[in-house]
Amino acid sequence: MSQSIVTIRLNGTPYQIGCGEGEEAHIESLAGEIETILQSLVGAVGQIGEARLLAMAALILADRAHEGGPATGASATGASATGASATGASATGASATGADDGGEAAAAALESAADRILALASRLSSH
Repeated sequence: MSQSIVTIRLNGTPYQIGCGEGEEAHIESLAGEIETILQSLVGAVGQIGEARLLAMAALILADRAHEGGPATGASATGASATGASATGASATGASATGADDGGEAAAAALESAADRILALASRLSSH
């Protein structure tokens, strides 16, 4: 199995990531989603340190997965300050054709969770 190396940038820091041949574009897309979340966090709480920002981004992604919301999909257009997806598709596989009747409820739950994480991060960064 051949391995490729992709260089991604998260919050301005380059990282070389190994991946399978042909997976480069997918890795770059995932990194773009994480970068969108990081920049939303930077806008909300400032540059509070790379490790803390990455931990907060990981918590947001884990919360999305836990709540059954979009596991990924932080769109550069239409994303809120929390990096929430504007696609409406859920991690449970609902299609974008309207089969996701709970999409708005999931989006509201995601926004609420992200707001709680940002509020907590703000309180932690002020100490």
